[in-house]
Amino acid sequence: MRLPLKNMVQTVNASELSLKAKLLCTLGWRMALCGAETRLIIQSVRQMGVDLGLSEVDLGLSRTGLVVKVHSGSEYSVEFKEISAFGINMSSLTDLNRICLDVSAGKLRDPKEIFQAIEAVKPKHYNQKLLIVIESLAAGLFAFLNGATLQVMACSVIGGLLLMIVRFSLLKRGFFESFAFMCSAFCGSILALFAAKLLFNLSAEQTSLALMSTSLLLVPGFPYMNGFLDIFKGYVDMGISRIIHAFVLTSAAAIGLIGTVFINTLPIFEIL
Repeated sequence: MRLPLKNMVQTVNASELSLKAKLLCTLGWRMALCGAETRLIIQSVRQMGVDLGLSEVDLGLSRTGLVVKVHSGSEYSVEFKEISAFGINMSSLTDLNRICLDVSAGKLRDPKEIFQAIEAVKPKHYNQKLLIVIESLAAGLFAFLNGATLQVMACSVIGGLLLMIVRFSLLKRGFFESFAFMCSAFCGSILALFAAKLLFNLSAEQTSLALMSTSLLLVPGFPYMNGFLDIFKGYVDMGISRIIHAFVLTSAAAIGLIGTVFINTLPIFEIL
């Protein structure tokens, strides 16, 4: 049975509109996962909607999901994608932004090709073992910038190694991020404490510097920055959400560090 020509045209239009809605939602979702600020996500999605010939694009972005509603005349289509976490991947974000520029310049026109280009952007990950080494060295450099001796730097590097190993291990096993931050902060700082007391016999001030430098690896600077940028640019709800999330992670790391500080006050360490 053949459909009337009018119904066939409506079916094609609805299918194309649904594809455009899915395309725009996927673009915004990918940008959010890469750590883009709210303004960039909204501007990129809406501009691509204009480039695709849509009459209107409604966008709703929250900490947990993205909703896109596109209009073409009297027709509309809605897409939703859940956001598990706002990560950091500037390489992928650059690739997505380049796709947006190509669409605006007319280099990409077909919605299917644009969607395939967006789907082809794969997150680039550094080798985990290399990251652990780099982060632990960063802890030693934090100590150096605060006037630490080589012994303090060594304690920071040792603590940073364990901290990053515990953090990656817990996250890989599906533990909550805040719990992973708390446990890794405690494990890393306690190892730095033992190294400072047993290996190098450092003073209280030098030991505190080693613990602080080790724990600085867990400060979520990028989420704080994006949160404040969102607030300054008018996206108050989203900015507050980002800042609260970053504050929870900071508090979790602080709890782990407080546990080490408490252990450091025990009589056995006074003897050491």
